[in-house]
Amino acid sequence: MIPYSPWLSWIIPLVGSFLMPILAKLNQKIRDWTPFLLVTVSSIFTFSMLPDVYNGYSSDITVQWIPSFNLTAGVLVDSLSVFMTSLVSFIGALILLYSIGYMAEEEGLTRYYFFMLLFIGAMIGLVMADNFFQLYIFWEIVGLCSYALIGFWYKRPEAVKAGMKAFIVTRVGDLCFLIGILILYFNSGSLNFLVLKDQLTFGLLGTSLITTVALLMFGGAIGKSAQVPLFVWL
Repeated sequence: MIPYSPWLSWIIPLVGSFLMPILAKLNQKIRDWTPFLLVTVSSIFTFSMLPDVYNGYSSDITVQWIPSFNLTAGVLVDSLSVFMTSLVSFIGALILLYSIGYMAEEEGLTRYYFFMLLFIGAMIGLVMADNFFQLYIFWEIVGLCSYALIGFWYKRPEAVKAGMKAFIVTRVGDLCFLIGILILYFNSGSLNFLVLKDQLTFGLLGTSLITTVALLMFGGAIGKSAQVPLFVWL
């Protein structure tokens, strides 16, 4: 594993997104190619973790964030998170490479590449998060980017309508997800996945609580993935 890969895999695209307006002023070709190169570098970091996790390595790297609320920032490195992160970064790099030619004649490319990098970085950050608080922040960034990219051609009324519909409908699912997280936090005192796993193992969380939280979080997933009944935005 390349040092700091669990962090750099999502920090690079996120930071890179904010460089787009600067690069656009310098050179448009550099602006167009930089997102692909940044996500390719991110892919290298994510793929470097694969041999370790498939040899049994796992780690929860945590730093204090808001100590008074027992909230931390961290990355969970295991076979599932690394596999999904590698998939997201690889497909994201291919999309950005294709975009260089496909979107070449479009207006607003700085905005497009800004949201694409933010989108990819947030998806990787979501998958690598080791707690629900951090996951939810990335979850909302993904939703914001989805709205912005769906409505990219804002001069077309149908694009604006589709983007607004996606934003409103997914908010319903996001609210369910947030309520589930809050219920879990106030009943467990932690949002860290491994801490919650231990509490479940030792039976410290009641069945009714687990069921309620699971259904609310499932509602969030339904909204994000356009499943019945929150599919009308697709």
